[in-house]
Amino acid sequence: MIRFLASFAALLCLPAPRPRGPADIAPLPSLTEVGDSARAAWQRRDLRAFLAPAGAGRLVVTLPAAGQSAPITTDQARALLLAYVQGTQEVKSILQGAQVVDSVQGYVELNRRYLVVGIPGEREALILLGYRRGRSAWVLTEVRIAS
Repeated sequence: MIRFLASFAALLCLPAPRPRGPADIAPLPSLTEVGDSARAAWQRRDLRAFLAPAGAGRLVVTLPAAGQSAPITTDQARALLLAYVQGTQEVKSILQGAQVVDSVQGYVELNRRYLVVGIPGEREALILLGYRRGRSAWVLTEVRIAS
């Protein structure tokens, strides 16, 4: 009984846990930072890093001449994008803009400049990325590519 009381007294001497407030939560990276990270990943053809913000969730992919997919896993999205970029060579990717639409949604616009192997002339495509605000990060929910 004495040991119990001593342990209880020791617990009373410990500082009380501080309630977690907004200052304790890491700030969400800006959508511009997220967009620049996506741009850099696309430029180096690191589709795993490009799609990493989707996490374990599903996303919608829309490709030229292929239409919109149903919500798919990141592995399926990576396979679609690998097939899309096959036979092309990246020239430059540019972050055109990043816009927070409301408290939970945002969009990033990338401009892709590329070459088709064996065909002269540079081509251009627009990549629109849709994000949803998560607890600690922006979550990728949509990849839409238009030529």
